[in-house]
Amino acid sequence: MKQFYWLASLFLCLSFCGCNKDELIADGSQSAPSIVFDDESGGIYTVKTGRELTVSPVFKNVEDAIITWTLNGKIVCRGQTYTAVWQDLGEHYVKVTAVNSAGRAEEEIRVDVVELTPPVIDIKIPQEGFKILVDADYEFVAEYVFDDLDGFNIEWFIDNKSVSREKTFVWHPMDLGIYHVMIKASNIDGETIKEFDAEVVKTMPYRIIFPTPSYYQTSTVRYTFVDRPVFLCPYLEYFVNPTFRWTVDGNDVECMEQTYKFTPNHSGEYKITVFVKDGLTGVETVQDVMVVCVEGSEKDRFRPATAESLPTQNKVYEYVPAPGQFIGEETEVYGGWTQADNTLEIANAWAEKRLRENAFVSLGGFGGYVIIGFDHSVPVRDLNYDIAIQGNAFGSSNEPGIVWVMQDVNGNGLPDDEWYELRGSETAKGTTIQNYAVTYYKPSAPRRDVLWTDSEGKEGCVVYNQYHKQDYYYPAWIHENSYTLYGTKIVSNNIMDPSTGYWSNNPYEWGYVDNMGTDNLGGDSYTGSGQRNGFKISNAMFADLSPIKLEYIDFIKVQNCVNATSGALGEISTEVFGFQDLSMLPSKSNIHKKTKNKKQR
Repeated sequence: MKQFYWLASLFLCLSFCGCNKDELIADGSQSAPSIVFDDESGGIYTVKTGRELTVSPVFKNVEDAIITWTLNGKIVCRGQTYTAVWQDLGEHYVKVTAVNSAGRAEEEIRVDVVELTPPVIDIKIPQEGFKILVDADYEFVAEYVFDDLDGFNIEWFIDNKSVSREKTFVWHPMDLGIYHVMIKASNIDGETIKEFDAEVVKTMPYRIIFPTPSYYQTSTVRYTFVDRPVFLCPYLEYFVNPTFRWTVDGNDVECMEQTYKFTPNHSGEYKITVFVKDGLTGVETVQDVMVVCVEGSEKDRFRPATAESLPTQNKVYEYVPAPGQFIGEETEVYGGWTQADNTLEIANAWAEKRLRENAFVSLGGFGGYVIIGFDHSVPVRDLNYDIAIQGNAFGSSNEPGIVWVMQDVNGNGLPDDEWYELRGSETAKGTTIQNYAVTYYKPSAPRRDVLWTDSEGKEGCVVYNQYHKQDYYYPAWIHENSYTLYGTKIVSNNIMDPSTGYWSNNPYEWGYVDNMGTDNLGGDSYTGSGQRNGFKISNAMFADLSPIKLEYIDFIKVQNCVNATSGALGEISTEVFGFQDLSMLPSKSNIHKKTKNKKQR
C-alpha cells in the first residue's frame, strides 16, 4: 500500500511538471520581473562615435531571472548593466529581456550614435584676403563652436610661431610682407586648424571696382545706344571720405560725384576715367572703364518671334542664389547633381530643368538671383502687362523679388549689357536702399550658420535650422571663401504675432515676384501655374530712378530684395517657377488686370 501511495505521488508531480510550458516551477512566492529606465532618458541614449556608453536600468524580481541584451539579433550582454563602445553612426535598437518562472519583461532602447564635435572656427575672410597696416594694431576676431566642451584650448600662430592663447588676437606687425596665420582649437573631441594668409602693407590697397552685369561676368565694358545714358558708379574699398573727378578720353568733365551720368552723342568707344582721392591720406587712385556706343538703333537688335518660338523662358544664363535653407537640397531632395559636380554650368542646367517643369527655384537670402532669356525679344504692349512671373505667395507668405530687364545691345546673345530695374511700390521710399551689398562667408564646417556683413556696417547670419539638414546652405559652385551680391534692398514686411509666436510675411502693394500684390494674375491654364505677378516693361528705370523707354527686352533677372528672417520659418527667400511672354499666350491670359494703385503706369 505504501508503494502505491509513493507511485501515485510521483505521478501527480510529473503531471504537474508537464503542464508548465516553460518547464519552470513556480513556488507561488515569486513575482514577474520588471525593467524600468530612468525618466530622463526615456529609453533613448546618445553617445559619440568611438565612445563608451553604459546603460543601467532598474531591474526588479530578477534574483533567479535570465537577463539578455540583444543587438541585431545577437546576444551582446547577460548582466544588469550593458556597456559598449559604439562606432557606427546612426540609430541602433537594443532589446533587453528578463525571464523567470513567474513571467517575462522586455524593453527596447534606442542608442543614437553621433559624430564627435571638435571645435569649429569661423572667421570672416575678405574675398581679397586680409590687408593690415604696418606698425598698427589689428584685431583678428574669430567665432568658436563647441568651445563649451571639456578641454577647450585655443592657440594662434604667425609663421608657425605661437603668439597668443586668447580667443581674440591683437597683432601689431612691424615688417611688410605676407604672413601665414594659423589658429588651433581643441576640445575633448579633437582638434581643428584654420589657416590663411595676411598681407602687411604700408598703405591700404585702395580699390575702385566697376561692377559687372552679374557675379560670373568678368568684363566691365558698358554698351549703349546713341543718346542713351550710362550711369557709372564704382564700388570703393579702403577709402575714407573720398573725393571724385572724372574725365572722358582725357578731358575733364563737370562731375565731382561718385556716380557719373555719361550720354554718348555718336557711336564709338569712350574711355572714362575716375580719380578717387582718399580723404585721410590724400592718396589718389585711378581707374578706367570703357563705354561702347554701338552703331544702329534699338530696332536693329529686335528679334521677332517665329512659329517655333516659346512663350516661356528657354535658357537659364546664371543661377547665383544667396545662402539659404533650400540651397544644397538640390542633391538630396530634388534630383540634382552630386557635390563633385559643383559648377555653374551644372547649377544652370538644374535650374533650367526645374523652370521647364514649372518647379520652384529658390534664390536664397538677399541678393540671390536667376537670369533667364527668351528665344525672341519680348515686346512692349500698350496698357497691358508684358511679362508674367510665377511665384508661390499666399496671404501670409510673401517673399519679394525685384525684376530687372536687359536688351541685347551688343548683339552677342549674352546678358552682359545694362540692367534696368522695374519700378515697384517701394521705389524711392526712404526705407529703400539702392546699391546695397551683402557679403556671405563660407562656413568652416558642415551644418553651420552662414555669416554675413553688409554695406551698412551690419552683420548677421543665415541660420541653419532643424527643417533643412543638408550640410551647407552656401552654394557649392561658389568656390571662394566669400562672395558679395549687390542690388536694391526694400524694407522687410514681416511681423510676429506676440500672442501666438507665429510669423507673417505680409505682401507689398505691387511690383514684386512671389508677392500677393494688386498685380497678382492668378493661375494660368497654359502652364498649369499658380500664383503669378504681371510686369510692365514701361516701368523700367535708370539708376537715378528716371524712366527709360524700352521697346522690348531680351533678358530678365529676378533678385531677392529683402534681408530678413522670420523666426523658425528661416530667411525670406524668393521662389520662382517660370516666366511668360504674355504677348504669345492665348488671349484669355492677356486680359489686363486693373490695379488699385494709380501710381503704377
